[in-house]
Amino acid sequence: MSESEDIQTGTYVVGFDDAGATDSALVGGKGANLARLVGADLPVPAGFCVTTAAYEALVDDSAIEDAINELAALEPTDTAAIADAGATLRTRIEDCDVPEEVQDAIEAAVDETASDPEQAYAVRSSATAEDLPEASFAGQQETFLNVRGADEIVDRVRACMGSLFTDRAIAYRARNDIPHEDVALAVVVQRMVSSDVSGILFTADPMTGNRHVSVIEGGLGLGEAFVSGEMAADTVRVDTRTKEILNYDVSDQQRAIRPLPEGGTETIDLTSAERTIYVLSDEQVLNLVELGTQIEAIFERPQDIEWCITDDEIYVVQARPITSLFPVPSPEPSDDRLHVYVSMGHIQAFAEAMPPLVRDLWMSFIQTMYVEFGFGADTQWAVEAGGRVYIDMTTQLRISSVRDRLPDQLEATSEPASAGVEDILRRRGDEFRKKRSIGKTITAVPRLAAAAWTGARTGYPLVSAMLDGFVGSFIGEPAPPEHEKAKWVDWGQNIAEQVRAPDTPEERAHAVFNQLDEVIQLPSVGPLLAAFTAGSRLERLCPEAQEDINAIGRGFPDELVTQINLGLGDLADVARARPEVANALRQNASLEEIASLEGGEDFVTAFEEYLDEFGHRATGEMDISRPRWREDPAVLLEAVGATLDHGQTGEHHEHILRIERDALEAAERLEQRADHGLFGPVRRRLVHRLIRTYRAYIQTREYPKQGLGHIFTAWHEALRDTGELLVTEGLLDRSEDVWFLRKDELFTALDGDSIDVDIEARRAEFERHTALDAPPVLTSEGEAPNADIEREDVPEDALVGTDVSGGVVEGPARVVHDPAEETIETGEILIAPSSDPGWTPLFLNAAGIVVEVGGRLSHGALVAREYGLPGVVSVTEATQRIETGDHIRVNGNRGTVELLDRSEQSAAVDDLEGSDEEGS
Repeated sequence: MSESEDIQTGTYVVGFDDAGATDSALVGGKGANLARLVGADLPVPAGFCVTTAAYEALVDDSAIEDAINELAALEPTDTAAIADAGATLRTRIEDCDVPEEVQDAIEAAVDETASDPEQAYAVRSSATAEDLPEASFAGQQETFLNVRGADEIVDRVRACMGSLFTDRAIAYRARNDIPHEDVALAVVVQRMVSSDVSGILFTADPMTGNRHVSVIEGGLGLGEAFVSGEMAADTVRVDTRTKEILNYDVSDQQRAIRPLPEGGTETIDLTSAERTIYVLSDEQVLNLVELGTQIEAIFERPQDIEWCITDDEIYVVQARPITSLFPVPSPEPSDDRLHVYVSMGHIQAFAEAMPPLVRDLWMSFIQTMYVEFGFGADTQWAVEAGGRVYIDMTTQLRISSVRDRLPDQLEATSEPASAGVEDILRRRGDEFRKKRSIGKTITAVPRLAAAAWTGARTGYPLVSAMLDGFVGSFIGEPAPPEHEKAKWVDWGQNIAEQVRAPDTPEERAHAVFNQLDEVIQLPSVGPLLAAFTAGSRLERLCPEAQEDINAIGRGFPDELVTQINLGLGDLADVARARPEVANALRQNASLEEIASLEGGEDFVTAFEEYLDEFGHRATGEMDISRPRWREDPAVLLEAVGATLDHGQTGEHHEHILRIERDALEAAERLEQRADHGLFGPVRRRLVHRLIRTYRAYIQTREYPKQGLGHIFTAWHEALRDTGELLVTEGLLDRSEDVWFLRKDELFTALDGDSIDVDIEARRAEFERHTALDAPPVLTSEGEAPNADIEREDVPEDALVGTDVSGGVVEGPARVVHDPAEETIETGEILIAPSSDPGWTPLFLNAAGIVVEVGGRLSHGALVAREYGLPGVVSVTEATQRIETGDHIRVNGNRGTVELLDRSEQSAAVDDLEGSDEEGS
């Protein structure tokens, strides 16, 4: 039995310096943290903790236990039911008599700590699920100030214990999957400090995430008003390293809370002079920062600290981790300079968390790619943060010609990433500009020349091979799309076969990491670059015809995403002709169940042919831990089933043909528009040539991913098989646990060594990372630069993103986090976290799309334009701020998403469409 378990039996009160006082199971998060501060000899007001044993004694009642157990059935969004259940529980607890032995223990502790009979106390709740690294529960339970007398303290302790079931606390636990019956509540009782000034100290900037900036909020009187946000406070930002006060903003504090002599508090109005003073001196600011540095060192993570000052003495009344911060990139840079990282996921329109082994694979890939292109092997080019992979862009930012163009280059793939880099350059651009003396410049020339030669020697062959075919794409007849498709598929299958070739799982796992340089040897992308160049040139030649230029980039039966969707439409046609199969699909039957029905074999045969072409793809396929469609075809079957009741046989092919006709008509209009004036015939021929190159090769834009999909599948299979092997050898409990190993741990285990890893802890960390919104840009200091997309004339409260597909649509939202588990009905607007090819089946029925990440060249944008769906991407927190069933308006012309009242008339859409057409 542990020391804390010994103490808990019958222990109703412990002092901060008692054995077991740092056990959060006994004294709750707040009490345990204060005990650690007392143990470090930091200034904490004297006091004690009423333990969870006292709480258990108080609620030892079958009716209360039943009511707590019933909370598990409540949904976190059911506010009315939570309010009723919480009120009932609180009333029952507050009506209970505090056990006599608990009262005696509290009275004895009060006598021991009281400096005089009129001593006032602060009584604060301290829950066992509070002030944790992953969940703070800040402000969820009760606090009482200026409490006097043992009887009054006992009453307040009971009220605190009942506040474990406030509406906010119940909903918060439900959202964070914390069982209500597993939580208990202790109470911190401290001698009251009648503070002159009080407030909060954050040892990292909670707004930007910068770990080297402390933020202090302070005001006159007691601190509860500032903690709750009821009153304004002065705000001070300090560079923790240099101790420089970066700025001090004086608030207009109108009122302050003061203690009353008889107990309780009062709110008083401040004089005009008091409202404008600096409440903290420079010395007090720096003393607070130094205190915060000590406390952060104790807990080894940034802290949110409540403090107060009386007679120029600082006291700490609470310390908790700041849970809102996104993790700092790891590993840290080896130099002392600022580094800037861009999210690989945002560039690839997949910003979701990935398990450790997958992150290691992508970090190895990025490192290999940079080295192959001649960059230094001694630089860590990829780091991880919050379950995501980030690419170090610092070297590029130190080259002036690259630095100036980088934001524009990023904008096509992620406008928020572009905005984040611009923000950091605007504020701290000088930190990337090296000032060299003449002597240093001269001595650096040989080294720079050697580096340039190495880069050219290693990188030129790769670049040359990739650009092969660029010029030829403008000359002669374009190659048929089948040629480009076969090139990429053959490339991907060839590398996949190399991964699968070794005989054992161990050798195949090594092949995954050892053959990354093969993946970088891309086939020629010259034709695709020619298409982008032709499109850009057309926009410059015909700036007033953007609608026709958009139109010629659509209507491609051979375009990969179109083939994916047409194939699903064909499967729906097969099912429509076989009623039993159609009914089974509507009921989410499995492929095995369908095979036994009349006409089922025909459908299964067609489905297998579809899988032969696309079964190696997956939803979120960059996360290679996820099953491929062939392994789990549920998302495809659900998409077919959702399509059956909407549309007619062959309608999907007619739709593409209509778009193709529209595109050819738009091409003719562009040529006619160019044919004017003396050089009209020449311009017409030039536009004709550009359109031909553009349409011939822009439809191949998704073919590289079809080839990469084969490689990803081979990686997935190889590493999946190692998990099965390690289960067989007794080293893992479940094969899927392999994804929570690091690369080195995997190969150590494959060599026969035991696995000393807490898989469940890593799985829990991964789940926490999954819930985080990853910033598109991070610095080595943990700062997330401002990545907001700026727009003018945006409707009030509208969400703003990147406009990628024109048009306006209004309708019900459907929030989908995992297309393998959820589907969408015709007419609904898809709200999604990402939009790689695995999401394509859901586009069949969508009326519009809103995606949290991506840019104008991302998969979701391409599909939306191809199908004429109004679309907005890079809409931050869209899946959180929009709920399924919300009536929304998506404006793909302006890049906005509005939440509407259901009574609002759709006639407003016509007005919007008219105004957008006039302005375009």
